[in-house]
Amino acid sequence: MQIALIERGCLLYLVQMKSLQLTKPHMLVAVGLPGSGKTFFAERFSDTFNTPYVDYGYYSRVTDDANSGSELAEHTINLLVRTEQTIILEGRGSTKAERKSMVEAAAKKGYAMLFVWVQTEPGTAEQRAVYTKGATISQSQFDKQAAAFENLVSGEQFVVISGKHTFPSQAKTVLKRLVTERPTTVPKPKITATRPPAPTSRVRGRINVG
Repeated sequence: MQIALIERGCLLYLVQMKSLQLTKPHMLVAVGLPGSGKTFFAERFSDTFNTPYVDYGYYSRVTDDANSGSELAEHTINLLVRTEQTIILEGRGSTKAERKSMVEAAAKKGYAMLFVWVQTEPGTAEQRAVYTKGATISQSQFDKQAAAFENLVSGEQFVVISGKHTFPSQAKTVLKRLVTERPTTVPKPKITATRPPAPTSRVRGRINVG
């Protein structure tokens, strides 16, 4: 299944695609405000394309310690990169310095990095993160994380999706960006012009050249 099928319609692509095959494996990192829809996108993307998904927040919750959780998440990532599969991450990349460090670490592992910036207006994100059923953070935690988040800027590799759009729409945007990162042309072989050999004619048992 070729990734170019996305140009024929995202729905067809999502139904038929079983795994994400890229020329170079990627680490896709979902970033944005708490409640923006990062988890929704990351989980659906993982399920749709059989892509390993690592959520730093999950490891911190199960270990009840942020440092131990981060170490466990990093250990899991180091195991996954051996498979050379594209991986989707969540829970890192809120600051420019952190994103730069992640890009450098990924490059050493032979991975390209693409940040998926999930954007939702702050009021809606706050409502989702703090006040909806099953919310996992407090108002003060939301305020702290929102204040710490640094917008992505020119020079960083990222794509923007809406946290209010359907998953097929989100996936189409991300996949189109991945397509543009792949080589679109193959260099043509260099052709050197050569002079054809001069015709020969046979006259009275001799071979005359020219």
